[in-house]
Amino acid sequence: MLRTGRLLLLVTAGGLIAAGLTIVAVGMTVVFVPQDLHFMALQPKMLSEISPRLIPLIAHDRAGFGGGLASTGILIAFCAWYAPSSRSFRQAILISGLAGFGCAIGIHYLEGYTDLTHLAPALLGGLIFLVAAALEIASASNPPTRCDM
Repeated sequence: MLRTGRLLLLVTAGGLIAAGLTIVAVGMTVVFVPQDLHFMALQPKMLSEISPRLIPLIAHDRAGFGGGLASTGILIAFCAWYAPSSRSFRQAILISGLAGFGCAIGIHYLEGYTDLTHLAPALLGGLIFLVAAALEIASASNPPTRCDM
């Protein structure tokens, strides 16, 4: 049976995959969510008037970001499922998760884009990740037996 920390890492990975695929879909179709347009106080037509290449560029960036996010989720899922419990595993997961969630959430606050409905999935994912990481670190003092994995 998987330990709770590993299970929550798999939940985090699933959330990253779902978020990434959602961002890819949005980026390839409508490009903007309502919160984006509200934050910018612009409509797509106004952006097209600035440059007809601006919206396709933003769509390209969104699709790339979403693909990267989904790929990261896949990587975390494989690590959570297959990596042995070790100090290096815990360090790598903790550092990468803090950097990823920290930057993704932090940049929104730095830019003033603090719409809670927009940030809620990332905040929830970050919280689940922190609990998972804490449980993984706590489990280091009590390593699982072969039956616990």
